[in-house]
Amino acid sequence: MLQGRPCQVIKISTSAATGQYRYLGVDLFTKQLHEESSFIANPAPSVVVQTMLGPVFKQYRVLDLSDGHVTAMTETGDIKQGLPVIDQSNLWTRLNNAFESGRGSVRALVLNDSGRELVVDVKVVHGSRL
Repeated sequence: MLQGRPCQVIKISTSAATGQYRYLGVDLFTKQLHEESSFIANPAPSVVVQTMLGPVFKQYRVLDLSDGHVTAMTETGDIKQGLPVIDQSNLWTRLNNAFESGRGSVRALVLNDSGRELVVDVKVVHGSRL
């Protein structure tokens, strides 16, 4: 989370003089750049502990795929339609291949931030864990 937005961090820089860490990231939903600083007081040598709050991740069962969006069932049985898929790591292709192969149950890892949702990964569950 940078400036309260879920971001993929693309650069971390540090200042030995001030102890300041600067994070540069791309918002997963809007693709805007965000930058934020943090300070760590008296860290142990070579040990850095950062606490950052983050968005919620959920796993939904994929029911259908169309036009770059996913229709899925939540853990409570609700149907979510039109979930967008993040445009990286060939995720849409991997989702499509897993869904069309019909082997096991396809799960979408969904990032939920303030009610907005985005599919960020895929998982295939085999056997009795369907």
